[in-house]
Amino acid sequence: MIGKSEYERALREVRLKFEDSLDREPVIEYLKGAGFSQIACIRAMIDLGMCTASEAKRVVHYSLAWSSTRSQSEDLQEGLAKALDPDA
Repeated sequence: MIGKSEYERALREVRLKFEDSLDREPVIEYLKGAGFSQIACIRAMIDLGMCTASEAKRVVHYSLAWSSTRSQSEDLQEGLAKALDPDA
């Protein structure tokens, strides 16, 4: 888990490194490489002003950086949905 100071430092680095870029994929890859979890990447995309909350969730989930865990994430979400609404 990334601590608050590490999180803020990484966001400063992203702003400097990618200030002229509109491409979100390199930002997500950088954050993941810096030790950010998928949830922290979503939050960072929002805090960086690159996405709305719902868009950030979709962009990170379908990113190349997180493609190796996509199936696992989808299985988890499906399991949670079934647990919360067993009649569905």
